[in-house]
Amino acid sequence: MKILPKYRSRKYLFRLLLSISIVTVIFLAISSSLLYYISENKMLQMQQQADLKVLSQIKYNIDNLNETVKNITVSTTMDSDVIYLLNTSVMDKGELAQKLNRLDKMVSGSMFLQSVTIYNANTGCYYSTQSSINCADDGMNGSLSKYIKSHKDIPRLKFIPISGVQEKSPVFSMFIYDELTDSKLIVTLKPSWLFDNISNLNHVDSEQQGTIFVTDKSGTPLLETTMNTQVPLDEYREVIRNRAEAGVDQDYLVYESDSNKFILSFMSSSQSDWIIASVQPYQVVLGKLHEMRKISLIIISVVLVLSIAVSLIIAYRLYRPIENMLQQMLGKRTSSGADKRSDLDELKLITNEYQDAMHKLVNLEKEEYSQRDQLKTFALRRLISDASLLTPQEIQQIQWDIDLQQKLRLCVLLIDDLEEFERQSSDSDKRLYKFAIANITKEILARDLHCEIVPMQNDHFVLLVGEAQEGSSMRLENLKGILQELQQTILAYYRISLSIAIGDETQEYSQLSRQYGQVLENASYRIVHGKSCIITSEMVERNKGNNGPFQFPTEAEKKILESIKSGQSTKFREQLEGLFHQLESLHYNNIIYSVFHLLAILNQAVGEMNSHSVRQVNLDFKYQYQQLLKQESLQAMFNMFSNIFEEIHGQRSQDFKTQSNRILIDTIKEIIEEQYEDANLSLSSIASTMKLSSAHVSKQFRQQESMSISEYINEVRLRNALALLENNDYSISRIMDMVGYSNESYFFKLFKKKFGTTPKEYRFKKVLDE
Repeated sequence: MKILPKYRSRKYLFRLLLSISIVTVIFLAISSSLLYYISENKMLQMQQQADLKVLSQIKYNIDNLNETVKNITVSTTMDSDVIYLLNTSVMDKGELAQKLNRLDKMVSGSMFLQSVTIYNANTGCYYSTQSSINCADDGMNGSLSKYIKSHKDIPRLKFIPISGVQEKSPVFSMFIYDELTDSKLIVTLKPSWLFDNISNLNHVDSEQQGTIFVTDKSGTPLLETTMNTQVPLDEYREVIRNRAEAGVDQDYLVYESDSNKFILSFMSSSQSDWIIASVQPYQVVLGKLHEMRKISLIIISVVLVLSIAVSLIIAYRLYRPIENMLQQMLGKRTSSGADKRSDLDELKLITNEYQDAMHKLVNLEKEEYSQRDQLKTFALRRLISDASLLTPQEIQQIQWDIDLQQKLRLCVLLIDDLEEFERQSSDSDKRLYKFAIANITKEILARDLHCEIVPMQNDHFVLLVGEAQEGSSMRLENLKGILQELQQTILAYYRISLSIAIGDETQEYSQLSRQYGQVLENASYRIVHGKSCIITSEMVERNKGNNGPFQFPTEAEKKILESIKSGQSTKFREQLEGLFHQLESLHYNNIIYSVFHLLAILNQAVGEMNSHSVRQVNLDFKYQYQQLLKQESLQAMFNMFSNIFEEIHGQRSQDFKTQSNRILIDTIKEIIEEQYEDANLSLSSIASTMKLSSAHVSKQFRQQESMSISEYINEVRLRNALALLENNDYSISRIMDMVGYSNESYFFKLFKKKFGTTPKEYRFKKVLDE
């Protein structure tokens, strides 16, 4: 009684043993069921083969006898005495007796013939080896006479069952005759040759409670069975008849009748048109198999009980190391350990203890690594900004990945299209991208060189490169190849373009701060060389030399003003290309001065044109100044100035009607942007506000924007709903009201059509992503 509580207190051991026991029981049940199923099919196949062999033998005997009797009948027809008895018109009794006596000897010499009967159509008399001299006696108590009178078309040379009043079973007669004379020769067999054979087989099979029977194709029984059997023969004769009519010559099937299953086999004889069949109870045939199943279940149960008992002992011995581990892990925590053990199994308890220990270890390592990484980042920034801020002792405390006493190169990595990067990336994404750029940079350069990289506060990176101990070269060409691979990798993985400025070699780390300023100045010449460039000191030497006073070309300024006022785009583009070609060789400060002076020239030209013309050019130059500051290359600035000229020229070439329509559309958009929260905002309300017809407003808006006003209202409302879902904790119904929708189903329908998801699903996914 103490064993079960002992195992139950060890929950993992108890569950393990229980699981093994259940799996073992299921496995044994499935395997034994599969074995029984296969054995059952094999036994049925063996029974089928045995039944078909018996039926084939019986069929062979019937066909052989049919052929033998047919030959006897044909040869008897040719006998002179038989010909005389078939055709004579006057019969002499003495001569009749003599001829019948000879026929009787022939019958007696055969083991399966019963009689030979002749019907003379001329005299209307029967002459049989079993009859008296009486003309009307057919030798079978009138059965033959009755059959001949009742059947006009009698089959020739086929066994025909003839039933009589006194016969328990039918006899089988074979007819041969000439249609012209209608006289007939009838050879009759002894029925015992067939019945005794089948009866013997049925007695041999009596233990199986089955039976063998014979029918014709119509299902008429040809043999009475005398055995006590529960087989419903009448029902199976009907089944056989239906199968025979369908053209099936032999078959083997399992048939169910009144909740009892029987195995039915049959085979038909083509010569005699008989069907030999065997029927056996299904349960009786498989009785031995059922007994084997019971014995197997008993054996399996005993083996299962013994295996579980043995596994309990072995499992407990194997469990002892876990028990010892638990005692060591729990130590002196007796009360808390007992509480934990009552709720958790052993492995879960060990896992929790291990996870707690690993969590503490990881936190300690993470804290140590974070402190070390923060200290290195702080030291690197101080070293780059001003090397004198670090003492030699402080430098030695840092685990540098480079040797500061060897030759060094300082590189600056700039993120191209910084405004777009800032706009499209959240704060967490920015940190992730910068961390990834730093890691990939160290991974690629560490294959050949030693390096350190640190992100600076101005959204660029500073890379320090030193020669590896293996003696890898830090020559400029080798370094450029490695940095190009870095650019391609970052672009392929994160779609982030980098521009890189490479400094000259330095002999001492104390020169890094001075070189940092020089390389940062060199990096500003990305404006000349474009995105994804790698800038060296030699590439910007000419630009930095042109640092004297600069005067914007007076002739170029004059021609640019003239081309703007006259609307000559070709002349404007020629002057612009010439000017920007000159800017490529200037100092960075002069380049910036020139492009802003050029923007001022455009502003001046627009002001003069507006003062002398009724048709005004509306251009927000404050916005253009802001956009110019964000451009990172001369090519981008060139495209911007070309677009400004096209905008000026386009506004001047528009007629008043087009300008008026543009003003109308802009006003409608402003109304929608300001009043989209109003659920009653519609085409009619907007047209009423502007004192215009709804048809005119709708037509002009659709022509200009390729959408209806209601579609634009939904666009604005859905855009604002999306912003509220992302940045606020309002309920869906509250957001729906805030953007001007009163029907929830309509709002959900529009939202899903626009964004491919419902508002609830969108918010849920947003939470998961965060």
